[in-house]
Amino acid sequence: MGEDREVVLNGSTIRFVDVVRGLKSEAEKVAKAFAEFKPELLAMSVSKEEIAGLRDYVKEPYEVEMSRYEELYAKNLAKFGDVFLPPPCFLAGLEEADKAGIEVVGIDMDDDTHTAAYCALVTGSELFRHTTRFNLLKLRGFKAETPEQFAKEWDKRVNNLRGFRELEAEREKFMGKELDRLSTGQKARIVAIVDAERAEGVRKALKGTG
Repeated sequence: MGEDREVVLNGSTIRFVDVVRGLKSEAEKVAKAFAEFKPELLAMSVSKEEIAGLRDYVKEPYEVEMSRYEELYAKNLAKFGDVFLPPPCFLAGLEEADKAGIEVVGIDMDDDTHTAAYCALVTGSELFRHTTRFNLLKLRGFKAETPEQFAKEWDKRVNNLRGFRELEAEREKFMGKELDRLSTGQKARIVAIVDAERAEGVRKALKGTG
């Protein structure tokens, strides 16, 4: 597992916890970051709507339906340990933040913003090609030797069409701007739980670091 990284931004220190969605053991990384860093704010690479959905799940757990892509992802990720949905890393983030009495902010695009970006960047032909390549993805298999490598390899395969790559790049920029907005120095310590495949792009998108 990769080490957490700390970035100084606008007078605040952000501890990044790069996580692999779905892997149960990732919850331990989140708990460790809270115990060591004692954050005053939690940022997670999910939307505000997803935050609400996670809170609904905590109140009344239900069976999460998966798409065929999600089922294939989970099947391959299981090579590295137990898999669970909703992602344990984000559930652990909510639990730790609530225990600490701190605010939780979803820094990813909200539904309307994501839909607008998707429509602007992904062409009809790319959408068709994306939906018809599932069997190819299933047959080729994955060479990753760690969960982080798998998450990045999966992302590279699934989002290899230009429009999808550009959409993910826009998400990274958006999350970087949100972290820049949150790190005003009023909250000296921020934990940022970010998907491993997006984390480096988000860090590169940050302004005012140093």
